Amino acid sequence: MEENTTGPKMFSVAWFRALLTAQLPTGETFWVGNFGTALFHQPLIAILLVLSTPVGLLAGLWGLLTVYQLYLATAVARSKPGVPTPVGWKIAGILVTLGNGALFFSFARAILNSAG
Repeated sequence: MEENTTGPKMFSVAWFRALLTAQLPTGETFWVGNFGTALFHQPLIAILLVLSTPVGLLAGLWGLLTVYQLYLATAVARSKPGVPTPVGWKIAGILVTLGNGALFFSFARAILNSAG
């Protein structure tokens, strides 16, 4: 039986490109962009913390996640919904995504401040 897909395979390079250029539906952009990717980066960060990774590497990873969240917030704002999406939900999605970015930035800053 053949698999019927309508877009790039999830978490592939093509999918990330489509995600960050707002070519995916609003729901997928918000939910999978924020929380699906967390299934990968949060365990990685936990492992790096346990292994006593250098401060610069941890701060750099948090910084990259901050930049990713800023691009994702822009993608959520520009995404075209696959189903009708109320404006309030889109605004809430943008605010939650920016909040995640602010949280990641504060982690990077706290790590750098604790080192010096």
